[in-house]
Amino acid sequence: MKSIRMSNPIKLLSILIMINAFSITGLAQGSAKVVKVNPGESSYKIKRGGTAQIAVAIDVDEGYHINSNRPTEKYLIPTALKFDRIDGITTSPIVYPKAKLQKFEFSEKPLSVFEGKTVLKLTARALPSLSPGAQTLKGKLTVQACNNQQCLRPQTVDVSIALQVE
Repeated sequence: MKSIRMSNPIKLLSILIMINAFSITGLAQGSAKVVKVNPGESSYKIKRGGTAQIAVAIDVDEGYHINSNRPTEKYLIPTALKFDRIDGITTSPIVYPKAKLQKFEFSEKPLSVFEGKTVLKLTARALPSLSPGAQTLKGKLTVQACNNQQCLRPQTVDVSIALQVE
């Protein structure tokens, strides 16, 4: 391995600037850059002892896709939404839509993906003992976005669902 001489500080500085530029570029290439997540409604009303149907919309920029919740290859990172527990509120398992099987140049077999707008659904149930008022259902969505040439760094995106308990 070749060492860098300290007698050439300009060369050393140039190398450090290049390394820093590559690091910044890599950080900027995260999946959240092309994947946006929003609740289906600004706030969901839920009665004590009742349920609310909740939607979480995922918008993937054109030219990109994300792996489905059941990727066809073990090495692929699945799309996964998980919510934190809240006392007095339970949630059903997440319902993912049917994925699209698509063949890409870089894979030998079709991959299970979501493109464009994808809506995930779940049901929230408020226990009768829950006090009325505002609650926030907080969760995390893990995604990895790819295009036909490369996959971006997987990221976990925060998801917040406003609930109004009546």
